[in-house]
Amino acid sequence: MSPIHLSKRLAAVVQFVPQDSIVADIGSDHAYLPIWLTEQNRLKGAIAGEVVAGPFESTQTHVNQWHLQQQIQVRLGDGVEVLNPEEDHVSCIVIAGMGGLLITEILTRGLDHLNGHERLVLQPNIMESTVREWLNAHDYVIVDEAIVAEDGHIYEVIVGEPQPSVAPLSESDRVFGPVLRQTQPADFQLKWGTMLKKRRHLLQQLQNAQVVPTDKVKAVEHEIALIEEMKTWEN
Repeated sequence: MSPIHLSKRLAAVVQFVPQDSIVADIGSDHAYLPIWLTEQNRLKGAIAGEVVAGPFESTQTHVNQWHLQQQIQVRLGDGVEVLNPEEDHVSCIVIAGMGGLLITEILTRGLDHLNGHERLVLQPNIMESTVREWLNAHDYVIVDEAIVAEDGHIYEVIVGEPQPSVAPLSESDRVFGPVLRQTQPADFQLKWGTMLKKRRHLLQQLQNAQVVPTDKVKAVEHEIALIEEMKTWEN
């Protein structure tokens, strides 16, 4: 079979899966990620989880086509509830390609199925700050982040590791990411430069309205101030 070609988004995700991990890919989407990692000799084992029968069967078929049934277990179940913390010894959980709220709901429902030592590699499509808030509230420190533009969308990857206690995130850390706001790579500048222009335009529209929505104006002004305070590049 032809080698699996990862999208830029998934390539950004896999860089954070440690060598020799036992990885659980939740919402695996044909098991592209665990198959690629297995073919690269990066894993000790993998679990691919799907919550719906159709995708579960497709993922199972794909794993069988690659003759990786011994290395990759395909399981049907709700999120991380497919895991048995006492038997699976998972060291890294990947949840990618979902909304930030859904990711946090999956993790919250499955808290009893975590062994407390897993690295979490999370790639929300939206509501990234919600994911950071969840990690912070559940004593995961954000150890790394990435951002990548692909097909007109910008994706962020957030990597959390459990710690005995974690300092609260600032508002800027929640919104922009504690790592990304320090490194500010090109796609980060693209995302927030575009957002700043949109917020400035929105503010002008609000201020020119016949009845000015004061609360909305204050909220947008606050968003603009946060971005302007954070950014280090020129307009």
